[in-house]
Amino acid sequence: MLRLHHFAAIACLQGALLLGNVPVLGQTSDEAVGLPAAITPNLEGIVDLAETDLPLGVGYLSPRRRAGVQADWLSEVELPLYSEPGGDHWGWIWQGWLIPNGQQAFAIGRDASFTMVSVDPLLLAFPVLEAREDGWLQLQYTNGGSAWIHREQLDDRGMELSFYSWADRLAEADIVALRNRNDAQVLRSQPERGRNVLSLVSPSSLIEPLEVKDNWIRVRVTRPANGCEPLAGASEQEGWLQWQNNDGEVLLLPSRDECAG
Repeated sequence: MLRLHHFAAIACLQGALLLGNVPVLGQTSDEAVGLPAAITPNLEGIVDLAETDLPLGVGYLSPRRRAGVQADWLSEVELPLYSEPGGDHWGWIWQGWLIPNGQQAFAIGRDASFTMVSVDPLLLAFPVLEAREDGWLQLQYTNGGSAWIHREQLDDRGMELSFYSWADRLAEADIVALRNRNDAQVLRSQPERGRNVLSLVSPSSLIEPLEVKDNWIRVRVTRPANGCEPLAGASEQEGWLQWQNNDGEVLLLPSRDECAG
């Protein structure tokens, strides 16, 4: 159960949000500030981490049910942010804006560069760097900026959100793909490094997930293929790929090709 001052952060008073000090639950304040109108984020100012070699964390935050495309769903989000687990209320992601307490509102993708990750052909999500057992999630919103949110508040206001781990998402995907599209990965007979190499899997291969075990994923690889379609004379091979290295770097992602959606 979150402490009372956590829940106070989601209080709206006469249609205005307290953007300065967070009040005690039920307390009113003369420092209420009018909110900016909801906006759709500008995609030109959003960096897709799936196209970089930057860390993707342990999973991502996205709508529980599909709503709109790309980052449009942020225009409906009302999410309180905290400085640390159990710490002070820091600000909001509010209907397309990042609003730090006591500061100006920043339009997501317009006033500053934001970071998200594409998790299918039509959806951008926020990377989650850490997921704690007590419900706290560390949300990344810029290359060097992050804040904490709590699972209990993901459906308190606005759009209902959920956290999805990469391991679960890969296991449920129809097709997965190598994150580095310029390199191959070793297919192994067992979920471990050793003298068990079967072949090299290129980024152009069709890769279907069968089972996730720790940092490994058992797959069925079809080659040659064009996108999601096997080419004439294609053959199949099953084995294990490492989807996450020892440093926590994500090496495979759910396929973002249109045919995999």
